[in-house]
Amino acid sequence: MSRRVNHCPLGQYHMLDKIAFDYVTEIKTRGANVAKIKHELVEKAKKFTDEEKEILRELIQKWQKNIK
Repeated sequence: MSRRVNHCPLGQYHMLDKIAFDYVTEIKTRGANVAKIKHELVEKAKKFTDEEKEILRELIQKWQKNIK
């Protein structure tokens, strides 16, 4: 049995951070279909653990404050 190793130098939750950043930038784009973007995020998040979902929420809030 092989162990999963985190090879990302930016940390364990780098992928969640990227998902949050992409989500916020897409929503803030002029003329964006917000309902579709939110639905796509919900579909992605279905496979996440509860801990990952909570971290994703926090990251989305962080990006919403930082991207204007």
